[in-house]
Amino acid sequence: MYYTFHRSVYSPLHSIFPEPHESLGPSAAYTELQRRGCTLATKEWVDNHWSLLLWKLAGMALLNPTQEMTVETRRWSWAGIMHQLLYRYERELNCGSRPPLRMIATQDTPASLPMVLCVSNIFWSEGGIAEDGTPVEPYPELELTDGWYKLKAKIDPPMARAVRRGIVATGRKIGITGAWLSCEKKEPMEILEAYNSVKLVVSANSSHLVPWHHKLGFKRGGPFLATLNKLSPDGGNICALDAIVLKMYPIAYIEFREDENGNKISEGPRNEAEEAKVSEGWRVCSVSELIQCGSETECDLQRRREVEASKLHEALGKKQARFEGYIDRLERKAGPRFHPGEDDNVDNLFDELEDPTEAGAVIGRLSPKDAGWLAQHIRRRLESDRERVGEEIEKELESICPPRSVRNFRVIVVKDGSTMRRPSYRTAQITVWDVMNLSFYEGEPGGTFQVGHRYMVTNLNPTHHTSWMGRYEEGAEVYMATGRHSRWRKLNKYGFAV
Repeated sequence: MYYTFHRSVYSPLHSIFPEPHESLGPSAAYTELQRRGCTLATKEWVDNHWSLLLWKLAGMALLNPTQEMTVETRRWSWAGIMHQLLYRYERELNCGSRPPLRMIATQDTPASLPMVLCVSNIFWSEGGIAEDGTPVEPYPELELTDGWYKLKAKIDPPMARAVRRGIVATGRKIGITGAWLSCEKKEPMEILEAYNSVKLVVSANSSHLVPWHHKLGFKRGGPFLATLNKLSPDGGNICALDAIVLKMYPIAYIEFREDENGNKISEGPRNEAEEAKVSEGWRVCSVSELIQCGSETECDLQRRREVEASKLHEALGKKQARFEGYIDRLERKAGPRFHPGEDDNVDNLFDELEDPTEAGAVIGRLSPKDAGWLAQHIRRRLESDRERVGEEIEKELESICPPRSVRNFRVIVVKDGSTMRRPSYRTAQITVWDVMNLSFYEGEPGGTFQVGHRYMVTNLNPTHHTSWMGRYEEGAEVYMATGRHSRWRKLNKYGFAV
C-alpha cells in the first residue's frame, strides 16, 4: 500500500537545482481514474486493487525480465498499473463481471464451488497459558485472494500443521472445494465491507496445493479429487474421491428407537435373515402399551396399527354423524326463507358445539338466521375434514404406534482410482448408508456395486479417527462413511463418467 512510482516533473530551475520527482501511489491512481471519468471507482476499491496489482505485475516482470528493459513493453511502471486498473474498472464496475470472492461474499454464489485461490497473507493468534496452566500455541489464519479481492479463512488442524511446516506459505496456490462462509451477520455483504466479518471455512481433506501456473478463480470440469494418501482423520469433509471397489460386505441393518427416557438407542447390526425375522414379529410392548392393546404377550405392530386405525375411523365417523344431526336441526330451525351467506360469529358457535352436552343449549338460543349460517359452516367443515381424514389418522398413528426406524448399509473396500506422483499404500473402508436406494445416475434410482469397477463419490466423512493407519504402511486402512449429500457416479477405466 505504501509503494509509489516516481515521475520526473519539469522545472525551469533544473539547471540550478536537482530535478524534482512526483510520487505516484494509490491516491494518485484514484485521482487519475476520476479525471478520466471513472466515477464508479471509490478510494477503497483502488486501495484494494493497488496492492494486488503490484504483486501481479512484479510476478510478471520476474517471469520475463527482458521485457522490462524497454519503455514500450515494460509492465512494472505507472503506465502499466494504470492500464490494469482501467481494465478492471471496465470489466467489473462498467460491465458487471464480478470476481468469485465478491459473488461469495454477497451470497450470490455458494462458497462450496471448486476454485483456485492464492495465499496472500498468514496471521497468527497470540499464544499464552490457558487457565489450567497448559501452554497455548499460536494458531494460523489464512488470507486468500482470487487476484481481485481478499477474504480471511479459518483452517483445521491438518492445514495448520502444513502452515507450521512451511508447505502452505504466502504465494502458494490452493485448490479448494466444499468451503463455507462463517458470517457475523446473516445478510449478504459487499466484499470490501466483509473483510473483518466474513470468513471462509476450509477443510484440509477438500483442499490441494496446485501448480503456480493455475488460473485463479472458479474451476471448470468438476471438483478436485482427493487421494487416500493425502487424507487426514481430522481433516473434515472429503469432497470427492475416485475409487475402485476391491471387496463388498453383505448388506446389514441397524434399528434406531427411543428408550423410556427418550434417549435414542440403536440395535444391530443385523443381517438380512435376522432383519426379516424381527420385522415379521416385532415388537415387545411396554406395560402401558400392553394395557392399550389388551395383550399380555408380543404385540405385532402392523396388527396394532390396524386396530388403532379402525378405532380412529370409528371415532371420526361418530363425530361426523353427530354434526350431521346438528345440521338437520339447524336447517329446520332456519326454515325455507333462509338464504346462505357469511357471518363472522359462526367459528365461535362451531367451537361451542364440540361439547355434546352444551350443543342443545347452543342450538336452542340461536336465531333462525344464525342457525342457517351455522349449518352452512358445519357442512363446509365436514367436507374439508373428509378430505384430510387420511392425513389426520396417519398423524395419530405416528404418535400412538410409531413406525420402525431402520437403516440399511453396506461396507465396501476401495483403493484409489488414480494417483499423482506417489503410489497409494492405503485402502479405505466406506460405510455406504441407505445402499438399497443407491443411485449412480441422476433420476435413475437403483444400482449395485461391482468389484473391480470404478466410481466417483462425493461428500464423505472420516470415521473411527483413532483407527486410521499411516500413509506408507503396507496394508494401511482408513475409514469413512457417506452422508445425506453423498452422490455416486460410475466411471470408465479412463476416469470419465459412464
